[in-house]
Amino acid sequence: MVDGAIPLGEWSGSTATRELHATIREFNSAATQQTTIMLRLTRWILVLTVVMTAAVVVQIIMTVRAGH
Repeated sequence: MVDGAIPLGEWSGSTATRELHATIREFNSAATQQTTIMLRLTRWILVLTVVMTAAVVVQIIMTVRAGH
């Protein structure tokens, strides 16, 4: 390469395209991991909601029975 000359990869954009592809792959990997974590958290919230609803129903039943 001649001093001061632009490398062929930069001139054609192929280097930038490869870097962009690598960045997109990394982003997709991180997004997939975040989605997995969000799904796990959502499931835990669902389980806790069901447990809390059952506890409230039990309390309502106990209150109704105590009132009679």
